[in-house]
Amino acid sequence: MSFFSDLLFSFKPRCPACRQGRLFKPWSLSAVDECAICHAKLGQNDVGDGASVFLIFLLGATVIPLALLFESLVHPPLWVHAVLWGTVMLGLIIVILPAVKAYIILLEYRHRSLK
Repeated sequence: MSFFSDLLFSFKPRCPACRQGRLFKPWSLSAVDECAICHAKLGQNDVGDGASVFLIFLLGATVIPLALLFESLVHPPLWVHAVLWGTVMLGLIIVILPAVKAYIILLEYRHRSLK
């Protein structure tokens, strides 16, 4: 597996073992207890706050400079900043958070020790 194939895989979250079964419960970001296809134990993976912390650093380092650049070029009212950047951040979180969480689960599943 290459890094890029893992990244592409994480945007369509599936079981890291068979790559066919669902990884998350419907309308949730919690992993299913067991894959419906290969019966891999996916509920044992503990991502914790890793995905959220990663997104805080990633989006903070990219969106804040964009907001400052937008302010210096356009000078919009404060409510425009609140609506624009709140919507941008929420949209990016909705798209990226499941992928980051799926990638962390994939790495954890691949590298965990079998006891």
